[in-house]
Amino acid sequence: MDAGESMKDEGPEHEIDEHATYLHGIELFNERDFFEAHEVWEDVWRMAYGLKHTFYQGMIQCAVALEHYKRSNPRGVLTLFENYNKKFVRVPPVFMGVDVKKFLEQMHDSLRPVLQASPVPQKGEIQLDYSHVPMIELLYDPFETGEAQKYSKPEKF
Repeated sequence: MDAGESMKDEGPEHEIDEHATYLHGIELFNERDFFEAHEVWEDVWRMAYGLKHTFYQGMIQCAVALEHYKRSNPRGVLTLFENYNKKFVRVPPVFMGVDVKKFLEQMHDSLRPVLQASPVPQKGEIQLDYSHVPMIELLYDPFETGEAQKYSKPEKF
């Protein structure tokens, strides 16, 4: 690209590959790089609609909850736990290849020490136990089954 050319003029060949980006976010999450997983998923969240938009937002908030735990910020963990659970209310038990119900149960188990603490610990008083953090396993590829594409357009009125 010449110095005078704009990034805006690059066209659709430089658009985000949702499939690759979604999978990359899962890979980062499973590598326990929660901050980067959240950053990557934000790219697909911005382009999603309806239920898939809500799902991506919930996954982002799960990653951020774990990042708060990693950084020993219990109040952040509690806030994100509350927020992401609201996002998943309408999401089916299995969606976008993820066993959402199982994943949320595992998230709850990993956050349990903070969720059940009374009083709430102070910043610096908690430490994430990585052995309890869930791994995201795809049951199927939602881009191959057509599920991902079904939620790629705005819902009709």
